[in-house]
Amino acid sequence: MRRNNEDRLMQGHKPQQTEEVPMANPLDFITPTQFVDLPSKGRYPEGHPMHGKESIEIKYMTAKDEDILTNRSLLKKGLAIDRLIQNVVRDSGVNASDLYVGDRNSILIHARASAYGDDYKTKIKCPACQHSNPFVFKLSDHEVYHGDQYGEEIIDNGDGTFNLTLPMSKIVATIAPMTGHDEIEIMKDKKDPLENILTEQMRRFCLAFNGYKDSMTINQVIDNLPAGDSRVLREASKNISPDIKMEANFACGNCDHEEVITVPLGTDFFWPDR
Repeated sequence: MRRNNEDRLMQGHKPQQTEEVPMANPLDFITPTQFVDLPSKGRYPEGHPMHGKESIEIKYMTAKDEDILTNRSLLKKGLAIDRLIQNVVRDSGVNASDLYVGDRNSILIHARASAYGDDYKTKIKCPACQHSNPFVFKLSDHEVYHGDQYGEEIIDNGDGTFNLTLPMSKIVATIAPMTGHDEIEIMKDKKDPLENILTEQMRRFCLAFNGYKDSMTINQVIDNLPAGDSRVLREASKNISPDIKMEANFACGNCDHEEVITVPLGTDFFWPDR
């Protein structure tokens, strides 16, 4: 009897059916972006697309970007990192190889952090005993240098170049911060990345000596510079170059060797366990 009463009460009161909400079209997904502060603060020559811009918008890394970092052809040519930077930079008018090395480093650090988190877990080989030590860098723990701390002996020409008179030879050198293009040229066709690295770097950041800009003069001067002048030149290049650095105190768990280490920003920075 009770069941019949319940049936009568339910007549005309059919349960309301909820409409299914259609799922979003995955093709409508927009890759997130972030703004990265540039160590250079946009101190590029007039006419450069980043002139006067203190930050740059980059996209979060995608699976396609990960493919770039495992592309054997790009790795062999030393172009994987440059291609990755070009892919994540939002502004299509910016050429990644024309960016200062320090600005590129900032982009790389922020791209990796957004993709894999703030912890960079890797292994450090002790330079004293060759023991492999697990190590964790905090990507957010870095220092930014704007390339603006140099003495009166270095003269800013206002066009992205700088002059200084070398103390021993009295030659006036014109130098500029290195770009991604310079990095690529230095590493081009090299089996050993450290081969002739000091002179190769000087050939890239030295634009002229006493106003002579031809490659023959530049090469001849660099090959014959007194060691004292060479050291002053390299230090000046460091002082005018914006950069972002991650350093940490390393202590070997096997032999107790200690030193300050710097994170290398190569492809292994993205694939430490590969």
